[in-house]
Amino acid sequence: MLRNVTDMDLRLLRIFSIVVKCGGFTAAQAELNMSQSNISTHISGLEKRLGYRICERGKGGFRLTEKGQRILKASSALFGAVDAFRDEAQDLAGRLVGDLHLGLADNIATLPTARVDAAIARFYQREHDMHLHIFINSPTELELAVIDGQLDMAISYFSRPLPTLTYQPLYMEEIGVFCGRAHPLFTVESPSLEQLKASDWIRHGFLPVDQVLPIAPEHASATAYHMEAVAHGVLAGTHLGYLPAHYARPWLQSGEMRALHPTTLRYEVQHSMITHAGHPQSEAVRAFIADLLAEHGLDAGISPGSA
Repeated sequence: MLRNVTDMDLRLLRIFSIVVKCGGFTAAQAELNMSQSNISTHISGLEKRLGYRICERGKGGFRLTEKGQRILKASSALFGAVDAFRDEAQDLAGRLVGDLHLGLADNIATLPTARVDAAIARFYQREHDMHLHIFINSPTELELAVIDGQLDMAISYFSRPLPTLTYQPLYMEEIGVFCGRAHPLFTVESPSLEQLKASDWIRHGFLPVDQVLPIAPEHASATAYHMEAVAHGVLAGTHLGYLPAHYARPWLQSGEMRALHPTTLRYEVQHSMITHAGHPQSEAVRAFIADLLAEHGLDAGISPGSA
């Protein structure tokens, strides 16, 4: 019977949690870097410590017993408490330690005003033992990940503010209409708006349906959820599409793309940093936010629910 919790018990419980997350011993081998027999030995050792069986395994597959489900839930609470203690203790030490999860819009590396790389460089000059996790996703997915706590913060264009998030504007991005070399309008000196409207478009799946655009696509046989996906449709010559001007510049210079009516069919979007209004921020997250704002010449005034 388990009368006290040792370091070995915590290790066994973490192995058990990973096995459950992976769905069985076989699938957990790569993540744990253990053989199946070694994993089985550890789980058996945990069951011996607990005094009862927590999972069934064999030809019938892997499944938790009812007690195993209770242990999984209790161990999750235990790990959360341990992590909270670790974060608090590390904050007191004055050294940034842990993980920081950052979400970004795709293809902003070529935007001069997006000084995310400079903020990362500034952050890594601090005394730290950090691991930075960077994810690229659509604005909607980034918002959901921040709300769910999967990301500490995210930077992108967000069309509508959500009440549970805080928004800090950072930089602007110019968007225009582009066509590829193989498109019929590529050689038309000044295509009319009627010709543009009659063309097939690749639309942005992450924009709301009532988004005001310089010209609203009437025919769209393709939908993209990242800017690179839009670029593929444009380069194919099959679709017109909206792209950031900085992102399209290399293809403009090589003659693979052309901007259509660049002085009139253009608009700007505001990219903002979002954080969750109700989630506590670690010292590392606060430090990165400070570095990010400093690189953009801003102070730390972040407004809830405003984009």
